[in-house]
Amino acid sequence: MKSDRILFFLIVFGIILLINYLVYRTFRNFLLRSSMKTLTVNLVTRIPFAVLILPFLFFMMTGFDFAGLPAWFNKYIIIPFFAFEGAVIFVGLYLLAGKIIKLPFQILRFLINRVNFLKEKYRKIKERKAAVAFDRSRRKFLTAASAAVAGYAFVGAGLGALNKDSFVLEDKRIRLQNLPEELKGLTIALISDVHSGPFMEYGLMKHYCDVINDIRPDIILIPGDVTNSKKTESKEFAAAFRDLRAKYGVFATMGNHDYFSDADYITEVLRNESPITVLRNGFSGLKINGKDLLIVGTEDTRDSGNGSNHLLAKYINDTISKSETFLKENNLDPAGVPKLLLAHKPYMFDEVSGMNFDMMFSGHTHGGQIVFLKYADLNVS
Repeated sequence: MKSDRILFFLIVFGIILLINYLVYRTFRNFLLRSSMKTLTVNLVTRIPFAVLILPFLFFMMTGFDFAGLPAWFNKYIIIPFFAFEGAVIFVGLYLLAGKIIKLPFQILRFLINRVNFLKEKYRKIKERKAAVAFDRSRRKFLTAASAAVAGYAFVGAGLGALNKDSFVLEDKRIRLQNLPEELKGLTIALISDVHSGPFMEYGLMKHYCDVINDIRPDIILIPGDVTNSKKTESKEFAAAFRDLRAKYGVFATMGNHDYFSDADYITEVLRNESPITVLRNGFSGLKINGKDLLIVGTEDTRDSGNGSNHLLAKYINDTISKSETFLKENNLDPAGVPKLLLAHKPYMFDEVSGMNFDMMFSGHTHGGQIVFLKYADLNVS
């Protein structure tokens, strides 16, 4: 499997490097057609691409592990690199789409040029004034369109990098059929996929903690990915969220990134150094205004996944079975107690909808991520 992973990522990185080369060559040829001197063109094109491709090679050699890198490296190298690459890939895909559209016409022209009679006819058509004017207009339009796309990509990527720490606080009102009158108006704060690490440092996480505390939620739920790639990142997470407060408690599960290193270690850090109750195929019963509420949290798996998973289904089934046994032992009707499921990935929603849960809380998709390439449990998203 290790060789498959290496091959997969070598192919992915090879494609990305080819896209970089396509954008570089197109940009260079465009400048060479202008009145700009060759030396200036070399400086304008080769230096940015050479400088900003070096971090790529470094990241490939280190497995894109940013843990332990100094703050200045993150600010002045990692973020500009990702902004540049995001823009280049966007422009590269646009150029690639253009080449694919042009391909049938290029093949047709190639075939025409193989037949002298057709070649001469084609030459005469191209030399007509209307054809020359159309060709000139077409080139101007394509140049302007390409410049607009490139400008949009680089400005958008730059603004995205500058505003990467901005966030929105959303208020969602949800009606549950099985909710007793005494629990109506209950407020839950949901924050997920914090990924403590190089892109989410202590100060920003502490700010999130303060904002959540300001809205004074009754319950706080954190469905996984508290760390990015290293178990030690949980220490900074716990320090930032140690003052997190909710009237009836703070509950979390582990996400797939938490299994990249050591989920047991991360769990112990959160339990010992923060007010967070970590549910790993477990549940917590709450008594609110004399009524019962059950919060169920299930384990996750290391893979990113994008669909049903028999192991996750087993986790959910086993946990709901344990929780219902607990309710019966306490003379409570499982069907009458509202149950909230905390599960990192949302892909089991269809199966969960038939398991007597009232609501499912998940994260993982970062607001809707796009998977470009997938092989087994590996993906580029």
